[in-house]
Amino acid sequence: MRTPRLVATDLDGTFLSPDGSVSAENAVAVAEAAAAGLPVVFVTGRPPRWLGVIAELPMAHPTVIASNGALVWDLEEQRPLWAETIEADVARDVIALVKKELPDASFGIEQGMRFGFDESYRLGFDPAIALRRPEFFTGQPEDMVTEPFVKMLIQHADMDADELSRRVTRAIGSALTVTHSSWGSMGLLELSAPGVTKAETLARYAEELGVARADVAAFGDMPNDRTMLAWAGQSFAMAEAHASLLDVPHVVQIGSNTESAVGRTIRGWL
Repeated sequence: MRTPRLVATDLDGTFLSPDGSVSAENAVAVAEAAAAGLPVVFVTGRPPRWLGVIAELPMAHPTVIASNGALVWDLEEQRPLWAETIEADVARDVIALVKKELPDASFGIEQGMRFGFDESYRLGFDPAIALRRPEFFTGQPEDMVTEPFVKMLIQHADMDADELSRRVTRAIGSALTVTHSSWGSMGLLELSAPGVTKAETLARYAEELGVARADVAAFGDMPNDRTMLAWAGQSFAMAEAHASLLDVPHVVQIGSNTESAVGRTIRGWL
């Protein structure tokens, strides 16, 4: 493994520990990389409002590729640098197609700093509490897409994400980009504008930094990381990565996020 000029890493299941925190070793690795002039960019499905966990890290470039590539976010100034959005009319067509295929599907609308959800969407905490906060709103899916937004979420209580992805992709074709980053029996999909992926935005970011594809190293663990791992010059899948990543031609499987495997690999280069 040769030392890269840019490191790109997913957050959940990859850089973050299982409890969602940054381990001491991973924090030190980012600090040492910054001091050595090796930029580390986080490439995540998370929206900007969920990036507080990395806000204090001493990054050489305080830029995050968020929402699966739909947003490039300035973490220091808390503002978008670039966005690729889903048009409202396209979203309404997709919602109609999915409802026809899967009448029990639930929908979420990610606007970056605000999140809308329909009445059957499972948040993981009390919706009444959520709606007392300004970043959450609710309504019928069609009524929530009155303006362009960065990501649609589709949830199904009785179908895992792999099967849900197959069904939704069959229903909507190439109208939106379909991916996911969830385990378990309840499926959750993440849909972006056509062609928007982690890889597409990372490639643009690397070009702006003057870094060639061969000099980029990427880390990930779930299907939404697959395009990024396939694109990067060096690619690393976590120990418990989704099976769909393991057939990427040049991917190397490393340790787990419990073991701070990303930080250990970065420190090994340094």
